[in-house]
Amino acid sequence: MKKPKNKKSVRLVPHIYPTRYNLTLKPDLENFTFSGSEVIDITIDKQTKVITLHARDLEIESASIKIGKDNIFAKKIAYDKKSETVTFDFAKSITGKVKMTIVFQGIISEGLRGFYRSKYVLDGKTRHIATTQFEATDARRAFPCFDEPAHKAVFDVSLIIPGDHTAISNTLPKSIREHEAGYKIVEFSPTPRMSTYLLAFIIGEFEFVEGVAEPASRATSTKVRVFTTPGKSHQAKFALDVAIKCLEFYNEYFGIPYPLQILDLIALPDFESAAMENWGAVTFREAALLVDDEHTSLANKQWIAIVIAHELAHQWFGNLVTMEWWTDLWLNEGFAEYLEYVCVDHVFPKWNLWDQYLGERYSIALRLDALENSHPVQVTVHHPDEISEVFDMISYAKGSAVIRMLAEYIGPDKFREGLSHYLKKHSYKNTQTTDLWEAFEKVSKKPVKKIMQNWTGKTGYPLLTLSKKGKTYSVSQERFFSSRISSKKDKEKTLWHVPFAYESDSEQLKELLTKKSSPLIGTSIGKINRGESTMARVRYDKETLDRLKDETQQGKLATHDRLGVVRDLFALAEGGYISTDEALEFSLIYKNETEYVVWSEVALGVNRVYNIVRSSLDKKITQRYKAYALSLFSPIAHKMGWNAKDGEVHSCTFLRNLALSQAGMYGDTKVINEATKIFKNRKKNPIRPDIRSVVYGIIAQNGGIKEWQEFKNLYDRESLHEEKDRYARAMTMFRDRKLIGETLKFALSSDVRSQDAPHLLASIWSNSSARDTTWKFIQKNWPTILTRYGEGGHFLSRLLSPLGAHTDMKDLADAKKFFKTHAAPGSARTLEQAYERIESNVAWIKDDKASIKNWLNKNY
Repeated sequence: MKKPKNKKSVRLVPHIYPTRYNLTLKPDLENFTFSGSEVIDITIDKQTKVITLHARDLEIESASIKIGKDNIFAKKIAYDKKSETVTFDFAKSITGKVKMTIVFQGIISEGLRGFYRSKYVLDGKTRHIATTQFEATDARRAFPCFDEPAHKAVFDVSLIIPGDHTAISNTLPKSIREHEAGYKIVEFSPTPRMSTYLLAFIIGEFEFVEGVAEPASRATSTKVRVFTTPGKSHQAKFALDVAIKCLEFYNEYFGIPYPLQILDLIALPDFESAAMENWGAVTFREAALLVDDEHTSLANKQWIAIVIAHELAHQWFGNLVTMEWWTDLWLNEGFAEYLEYVCVDHVFPKWNLWDQYLGERYSIALRLDALENSHPVQVTVHHPDEISEVFDMISYAKGSAVIRMLAEYIGPDKFREGLSHYLKKHSYKNTQTTDLWEAFEKVSKKPVKKIMQNWTGKTGYPLLTLSKKGKTYSVSQERFFSSRISSKKDKEKTLWHVPFAYESDSEQLKELLTKKSSPLIGTSIGKINRGESTMARVRYDKETLDRLKDETQQGKLATHDRLGVVRDLFALAEGGYISTDEALEFSLIYKNETEYVVWSEVALGVNRVYNIVRSSLDKKITQRYKAYALSLFSPIAHKMGWNAKDGEVHSCTFLRNLALSQAGMYGDTKVINEATKIFKNRKKNPIRPDIRSVVYGIIAQNGGIKEWQEFKNLYDRESLHEEKDRYARAMTMFRDRKLIGETLKFALSSDVRSQDAPHLLASIWSNSSARDTTWKFIQKNWPTILTRYGEGGHFLSRLLSPLGAHTDMKDLADAKKFFKTHAAPGSARTLEQAYERIESNVAWIKDDKASIKNWLNKNY
């Protein structure tokens, strides 16, 4: 990969830092502007005549320093747009503790960053909310500040708002009083010492439901509230219940009580991510928080619980203890992702969430970090443009995967003890990754730092190869690549310390591989990396693989291990380590599989091969491939049926949806006909929420203009965000080129909220029938896309990711040419990953075309 040019660091000087902000803001929700003033308590350790703070899109009216009784006004105020700073020049040298007063004004933007506005319709009238999103570097859009995580301070917030509105911030109000005609001033209690990106304030008309979290370990209970726009508070009850249970769990798990009196969860109509962990005032997009009893699917309900658990984990891991700089973002996100599963598995033990983790987030980590153009978990960043790039699945998914591996290695009790020690030692402070390793080493007495340094400091992960020579087995390691081109170019010979479990002569053993190769004990080796606890791929000798095949067919392998074997085989085929027909042949033994997570991995592998087959081989071979896919998915789809059965487990809902959607996609006429019947009769027999997405998708894949218009009408009339999203997703799945064009125009229209458009465009682009049309549309409309989503955030990288599914070198050349002259802020790595994937797809089908064709002709 061409590494992005290092941009000049925009870090503030360390010898000038804040201790307290007294901030007052008055938003104007008609003209969408705000005025503000602040007094910052600043400590200056070296004499200076200049003070530099972060500021963006603000107009500063005045700035002064109070020293004793004297007020010294800045003689010059200079802005630097590139570094997003403002520098104040003073006539006298300043040192020690001072108070700085700044008067300023700004805009409540239409974007989803900084201090922005969100709109909704009530009783036919458009209403607005003023709200914030400051992570990573957008507090500077709302007030001049030291906008770096290490510059922690206490915040005293006062908001001057209309008398009939509600103000929410990180703490409870300590006073509410009249200000002037029609206005009131809400003064909030001081916050804990915290980073600027965790500050929040939200102004609007709200309803709420409330309850109390009462952990046994503290005398004072915590008030928990869930806020919604008017008329939706009945949809907040599930979130309230989950939040209370999660808060009580974390209090006990960490052994540290939640330090605030209040925990608010706020549902916003417009929000970039799923949620944001502002301390005490967690903000969500509506679909990630609200549950409607008649319309919410089990999948969405589960997602809501996970999102809540994630954000509440941050109240300790990220808020109480914060990374020193964005290089260690993974300390926030990787741990929050791991802990969300620990928590929800405790609250909802029947959901078997760890199975789903292995089939979903862990799989994402394996796929992304198999690219040459991945990045280490710890990646040095300088400019805000670079920070947005590390909010990706390496920080989240790989971060959580290596944490899970460490927890398995040192044991759950020592892991929990280590976390508690780390949090207690560094409360209200900032840390680096080494601080965490030291905490785990202290409690576990194991060389954690040495073991983990390459897992977080290096890109990639190992491929473990099992070999047999005579009667002796050995295992070796090398870096795994999903691209056969990348593996040939690899010159870096990283050695990981790889803890893994394996079966030897029916006994469970553990190994820590620290060298290139090491012998294994035993005369008969079974599954390597049992339980999939280590982030690695495994390649077996033929004898062992045949034995695993028999064990899988006989049901002797555990769910995690059945999943791992087939996942690795398809990945090995893609990377050129084995021939693709070997993976296809092995997949046939899964026809009697009963677990959703295993079927999910089978489907993923089958679909990846289908992507290169349908675009590169003739129609006759493509039809044979579809027959192969149906031989897998049709039996399980017909067995599961469309209706839930009494007493079925949680995962059956997901298996049913997966099997029916796969069978429908590959052309099972029985499934398609039944979906059509269910859709036509929906007024008489409402479709169960759990199968709506499947039904809508099958109708769209086989529908025309009539069905498209029907989904569009349903979308326009619907108010529940979750159901609205289902209709919109269905519109992205049509196969007719004209209708694809209409959906693309729809995605960028005023009918679609700004927060949803990038996801819809990515969804259309992921539709193989829409690939070329979408790419042309993206290029043509890039100026509009860049205007909306080019300033920070993660939208552009998520939008561009489907480019990697293309299978034509002409598209690769076209994309490189286009982005050579068109900016894509925060997406350089995403583009390099997409280019690598396209090259890999082309090489894959070129190498394996004959073997795939022969296998299909022989079997189908």
